[in-house]
Amino acid sequence: MLDLLRKLDPVAYAVRRARALARRRAGLSRREARLPSGLDVVYLDSGGAGAPLVLVHGIGASKDHWPPLAERLGGRFRIVVPDLPGYGESEHDADTSLAGLTAAVYELAETLELGPFHLAGSSMGGRVAAELAAAHPDAVRTLWLIDPAGARGEALSEMIERTEAGEPPPLFSRTPDEYADVVAFTMSEPPDLPRPALRVLAAEGALHYDRYRRLFDALADELRDGPTTEELLAGLDVPTLVTWGGADRVLHPSGAATIAAAMPNARAHVMPGLGHVPMLEDPEGTAAAYLAWLETVGA
Repeated sequence: MLDLLRKLDPVAYAVRRARALARRRAGLSRREARLPSGLDVVYLDSGGAGAPLVLVHGIGASKDHWPPLAERLGGRFRIVVPDLPGYGESEHDADTSLAGLTAAVYELAETLELGPFHLAGSSMGGRVAAELAAAHPDAVRTLWLIDPAGARGEALSEMIERTEAGEPPPLFSRTPDEYADVVAFTMSEPPDLPRPALRVLAAEGALHYDRYRRLFDALADELRDGPTTEELLAGLDVPTLVTWGGADRVLHPSGAATIAAAMPNARAHVMPGLGHVPMLEDPEGTAAAYLAWLETVGA
C-alpha cells in the first residue's frame, strides 16, 4: 500500500520524472547485471564506443548524483555509473565494506569487458576508487578523486570535529527540515529545491536513515583503523586529478594537496566556493576542469 501511495503522489511522480529526464539528457540508460559473485547490480550506461569512464557515488548517495556531470562530458566516454551494493537499486544484502564495494566495482568492469578504464569517485566513492586503483593499477587509465574520504589532510573538517564530539553525521535526514540542513551543510551552491520536493526527498531518506547511519559508522571505523588515502596511494603512478570543493565542510580541502603530494603523477585542483559535491554544485566547471586535465596527461 505504501508503494502504491508513493506512485500516486504527484510530487513523487515529478521527482521521478526529473531524474529520468536528467538521465536522458546525459544519454544514460538503466541496466542490470548479475556479477560472477552472484551480486545483483543496477547501473546507468551511456553505451557507445568511447573510452570507458566509471563513476562511483558516495555514502548515502546513488547513481543519480552523476547525470548532471555526465551530460557535460559529451560523447567522449562510455559512461558507467553503478549503484554500489547497499545503495540505490543494487542488492542491499551484500558486503558493504570498502573491500566489498571495491570488489563489486571491479567485478562490474570485468563483467562489462571494459578493459582499462577511466575511474572517478566522490567522497566514499573516491576512497573506493583509490582502493581499486591501488589494487588493480593496470586496469585504471586515469584516476579522478572528488573530495575523497580517508585523507589525512592538514586539518580536521567541521563534520569530523562534530562526529568526534559525539554528534550525528550531518549527512542523513528524516524530515524536510533535516533534508534542507543536509543540503546546506554539504553544498555551498545547492540547487533550488521547492518545498514539496523536499518532502519527497526527505521521505526517501527516512526509509534508509538507520541503515545509512550504520554504514557511516562502519566506514568511519574502517578509515580510522586502516591506511590514510595518502598512504594507500603513495607512489602509485596512475595519472590522478584530486578535485576538492574549497568550502567543503564534510571533508577538509587540505586533503587535495596531501594526496597529490604522495603520488608522482597527480595534481590537486581546489574549486573555490564549492562544497562537498562539486559535480552537483557546478557540473559545467567540474567537467571542464576534468577534460582540460585529461588533455595535459594525454589521456
